Amino acid sequence: MITHRIRALGAALILPAALAAATITTEGTIAVSGGGAFLDGDRPAFQQATQHRKSGFGGVEQFRLTRESKDSTLKFDARLMPGDDDYAVALRFEKPEKFYVDAGFEQFRVWYDGSAGLFRPTGTEFTLYNEDLSLTRGKAWLEIGAYLPNQTLLRLRYERRMRDGTKGSTHWADTNLVGTFGTRGVVPTFLDLDEVTNTFTADIGNESKEEVKWGLGARYSETRINNRRNSRRRPFETADRIVTSKDATKTDLFAAHGFYERKVHEQLTISAGAMITDLDTALSGSRIYGQTYDPVFDPAYVRRQQRDEGFYHLTGGAEMKQTVLNLNAVYLPKKNWSLRSSIRFENLHQETVAEFMETNIGAGPAFAAILEEVEGEQKKKWNEWAESLEFRYTGAPNWTFNAEGTWIQGSGNVEEERLLHTGVLTIDRENDYNRTSQKYSTRANWYARPGLTLAAQYYYKVNVNDYDATRDNTPAGSADRYPAFITDQDFTTHDFNVRVSWRPVAPLTSVTRYDFQRSRVVSQEAGLQKVESSEVTSHILSESLTWAPLSRLYVNASVNVTWDQLATPAYRFVLNSDNNYVTGSLGGGYALAKRDDVYLDCSWFRARNFSDNSLLSLPYGADRKQQATYLTWVRRQSDHLIYTLKYGYVTNRDGTWAGRNDFDAHVIYAKVQHKF
Repeated sequence: MITHRIRALGAALILPAALAAATITTEGTIAVSGGGAFLDGDRPAFQQATQHRKSGFGGVEQFRLTRESKDSTLKFDARLMPGDDDYAVALRFEKPEKFYVDAGFEQFRVWYDGSAGLFRPTGTEFTLYNEDLSLTRGKAWLEIGAYLPNQTLLRLRYERRMRDGTKGSTHWADTNLVGTFGTRGVVPTFLDLDEVTNTFTADIGNESKEEVKWGLGARYSETRINNRRNSRRRPFETADRIVTSKDATKTDLFAAHGFYERKVHEQLTISAGAMITDLDTALSGSRIYGQTYDPVFDPAYVRRQQRDEGFYHLTGGAEMKQTVLNLNAVYLPKKNWSLRSSIRFENLHQETVAEFMETNIGAGPAFAAILEEVEGEQKKKWNEWAESLEFRYTGAPNWTFNAEGTWIQGSGNVEEERLLHTGVLTIDRENDYNRTSQKYSTRANWYARPGLTLAAQYYYKVNVNDYDATRDNTPAGSADRYPAFITDQDFTTHDFNVRVSWRPVAPLTSVTRYDFQRSRVVSQEAGLQKVESSEVTSHILSESLTWAPLSRLYVNASVNVTWDQLATPAYRFVLNSDNNYVTGSLGGGYALAKRDDVYLDCSWFRARNFSDNSLLSLPYGADRKQQATYLTWVRRQSDHLIYTLKYGYVTNRDGTWAGRNDFDAHVIYAKVQHKF
């Protein structure tokens, strides 16, 4: 039987059964569209905000074809949008309960703004390259599935993902061109990315029966990374030089998993799962100074400065083995009661070895290069148990109650070594660590009356992390001491939220939600008392309304107000980092006539948290206002032909960087859609 189905699958790839069927139903849609913008202001900021090319885009927005016969279905989708570099094609042929073939390709562009910072006291800023940056992202796949006897599904899939291009980085470089204020990091940096991942997956399983479900699968993934971070330090100064950091990592991952679920009887269902993962990584890369991007190391490069630290000839590898096991049970002891329990075990082993040539520059006037062969090694072991229990009660009229507890206990060990070619062991450290975590949550839903529902939830979570450096040769106070001087770090979180859904009158629906969260981090370093490292407090209030007073009119409105503050003892340097903002939207539609509709969509974002701490360190927070209003006209000329015309006005005011990213844009979009 399996041989017959494989032959049928091969025949289907050559001549789909839908083409030979006696009765064929064909339908589809083709939509041609285009648009562009009249822009006054910063082009990269506009493209990042709208994810459309300013100069315009257009083409076949959608082509969809479906052909169905009595025993098969063929679906074809395509998109061709030059300008936005948005392309896609997908094909799926299926004979229900026998086999299917699914294949496709898609590619699109993601825009970024490559601008960096601004030093406000002196108005110092830098534009070193074209800040109109973008990444091309793509995916291609082929999947074949066949139903074996008893509806067991065998699935084979190949998928390729890629990312290529440039984007901005917040790892800004330094400058001294700020008068008497010293050195500040406001010089733009960009990333040059080239990443490809190939994944092969095989799965077999059967979930068609209620009593027994099972599945087995394996996955092999290969990732190749060739990325660069390009920084120009101290531009237009006597110390002007470029540093390029390269990451050429290669990773091979193999994972296998399986699960089994059985309904023992009406009151008890059990399930179990397992996964093993083997990850091998080849390390390669460099950090080299010079006068061009991606230079070859030269010990006498021009404009070298003391402590220009880097490396080259990095070679090494990492291996990780992980095993995860879990067991779950759902028990219904009596009517309206349910109990869910689970237990999970994880074992992790990781080893990393790397060799490289470390480079540094000595003091002037010679600025002699210092080269040192270095070898590093790390070994990590980790074991973790996790348990959870959840109770649910639905016996009270118009009420449901849930209570859940989760407990985690983990322990591990890390060994680190750093050896110079002279035989000096600069780092020889072993660190034991333990982690315990507890989380308790409760939920309640009250269906007060038709049209009025209230829901509330609260949870408390605490993580306790203990570290014990059983062996450490690094001197106290040295940079190599990190992280061995941390002995304890605890995290606690309280979270409460309430949601009210209300329909006071037939055409009006309201949903109100309030969230409160407070998290604290308490740390202890060797020989010191425990201190509160930070406290984060968040209040989030959201409201949405839907109103349909007439059959031809509807209105949607929503607003979200977030008040978020981070308090830290290092107040003078980072201030209290506020992240307060308001987002809102207003939309609606009105039927002008039998064939004509108009739609209005407005959205806005406002943040006013900017604190100019430039005199001491860096500014914090954001000052930004963004608004967008779109008016759309849709004419249904016939059952098969639809015209769409859209006009939008988009503005951005970025006070964080004194208006460098401001813009005003008039956006035009038109589409013709034909159904056949």
